[in-house]
Amino acid sequence: MGGKSVFPYVIYVKTKDDRSGARRARVMIADDSAAIRSSLSSLISRIPGVEIVGLAPNGTAALNMIRTLKPDAVTLDIRMPEMNGLNVLEALKGEDLPRLIIVLTGLQEPEYRRRSLELGAKHFFHKATEFEHVIDILAKFARELNAE
Repeated sequence: MGGKSVFPYVIYVKTKDDRSGARRARVMIADDSAAIRSSLSSLISRIPGVEIVGLAPNGTAALNMIRTLKPDAVTLDIRMPEMNGLNVLEALKGEDLPRLIIVLTGLQEPEYRRRSLELGAKHFFHKATEFEHVIDILAKFARELNAE
C-alpha cells in the first residue's frame, strides 16, 4: 500500500472531550460534494460534545468507514458515485447500524424518504431547504448521548 491510508478521508479520532472527560458523539459525513462535506464538517464541529470522525466522498467509502469506524451518527447523501446512499443502507441491513442516520439529499421524491426510513434512517432532510435541521438534531443527539 505504500504507506497510504485505506481511508484517506478519515480525520483524527478521539472519544473523550479534553475539558470535561465526557464522551463525544462520533459523527461521519458521507456526501459526494466537497462543498457540502466542508460546510457540514465546519458546522458540526462547532456543536459541543460532537466530533467528526470521517468524511466519505462516495458510497463505497461510506460503507467501509461505517463498518470500520462505527460512528454514533452518520449524515448520508443518496446520490453518490460507486454506491448510492440507499445501497449503503441496504448493505448494512442486519449489522449494527449507527444510532443515528440522517439522510441529507437533494432528492425530494417521497419514495426516497419512505425507503430511507424503512432502511434505518431516523431523519430525511432536503439539502436546499432543511440543512439546518441536521445541526439541531445532532446537537440534541449529543446532549442525549452525554446524559446516558
